[in-house]
Amino acid sequence: MKNSKFVLIGGGSYAWTRTLFTDIALNPDLKGLHVVLQDINTEALHTVTDLCKKVNETVGGSVTVEGTSDLDRALSDADFVGLTISTGGASADAQDMHIPQKHGVIQTVADTVGPGGWIRSLRNIPVVIDIIRKVERKCPDAWFMNYTNPMTVLTKVINKVSSIKCVGICHELQGLLLHLAYYFGLDWQKDFSLSIAGINHLIWVTQMAVKGHDGLRVTADYARDPENFKKLGPLGISEELLDGGGAAPSQKVKFDLLSLTGYLPAAGDAHIVEFIPRYLCSSEEAAKWGFGTKEKAHTFARTDPREKRKQKCLDMLSGKTPIPVLHSHEHADRTIAALSGSGAPLITPVNLPNVGQIDNIAREAVVETLGLVTENFIHPLTAGKLPDVVLPYVIPHVCNQEMIAEAGLTGNRELALQALVNDPAIRHPDIAVKIAEDFFSAYKDMLPQFNGQWSL
Repeated sequence: MKNSKFVLIGGGSYAWTRTLFTDIALNPDLKGLHVVLQDINTEALHTVTDLCKKVNETVGGSVTVEGTSDLDRALSDADFVGLTISTGGASADAQDMHIPQKHGVIQTVADTVGPGGWIRSLRNIPVVIDIIRKVERKCPDAWFMNYTNPMTVLTKVINKVSSIKCVGICHELQGLLLHLAYYFGLDWQKDFSLSIAGINHLIWVTQMAVKGHDGLRVTADYARDPENFKKLGPLGISEELLDGGGAAPSQKVKFDLLSLTGYLPAAGDAHIVEFIPRYLCSSEEAAKWGFGTKEKAHTFARTDPREKRKQKCLDMLSGKTPIPVLHSHEHADRTIAALSGSGAPLITPVNLPNVGQIDNIAREAVVETLGLVTENFIHPLTAGKLPDVVLPYVIPHVCNQEMIAEAGLTGNRELALQALVNDPAIRHPDIAVKIAEDFFSAYKDMLPQFNGQWSL
């Protein structure tokens, strides 16, 4: 890896960058890798770069790291590029929640589907495509790893307009397995064998074997009695995962759907309910499922404000608090190692255009299944058919995401509105019109494709 280069766009993130970098520094297969953090926020970039340098020293890593705000310089001759951005930042994220709420639409994350996911797609698309054009010029052979939401739509538009090798990467499945391993007293990386199929943040575990047992049945048995949800073995779990995501006891929706369908959605409840908004149809119903107005909706996006995350980084940088040196459940470092040929092949969730890995979803729609990562190639694994009982939950969003991608690329406002009208969270077309008007007014400068200021 001595001459290999990984660029993280949005590398000034107080939340993600340290985790991803720590994994890289701890991975012996990435010895010699040069990591470049790029961000337009120079203050955050400086802080996070210094913290990553300290992480590298702490773990005795043999990688190098630098920070720059110059995207062209960062991308020059890169071998791997990661994307972790949010156009508009925290203030836009807040508006994504507040504007729909004003019109009676309850959201819990607002980064994938629903009105929040809709507008987040539209304002991210021009920025992401402009980045891809620079990747095409500066490092056309690089692997592009998209972590940015909405994962499906952005991965779709990239694959639609560019031949860059692009894959969407998410960690929801690993979060699920971490929890189940914790409760069953097993090893999440060794004791589970499973198949998944769906779209990002709505993937379904269609088969699962746990030490020779039917994992779906075992999980259903545990879900029937909350007392079963307690540590059964010596394995531990990170504090951040106890209250959100995965299979925590608070995840009522996940287990309700397992009971109804026989299949287990892998993402946390805060994501799932936005795809199936009957759980959010009223404040009373939302509270019943753990999403009252005073509840944590999403442990990362809603309960750890930017200033708190910033202070956490500064405390580690100053030595006030210790730097965690354990490998996380993310797979970015292992993906890079496998693609470069320096590490072992890896099976991990991947978001790619459907070339047959899911039989009953339209070809070329971006889907999430397991994939085998080998040297310079990602092979999506066949998942067969998505079970009929869960297909109706998924297909409306597949169709909508295709429409949003097209509208975001072309500036077709009528098509964009139609996609919003069709979202299951919208109870009446008039509500969609009002939400769209408010969003287009609030984000006028961030939607250049709709006012003739940007085009493909």
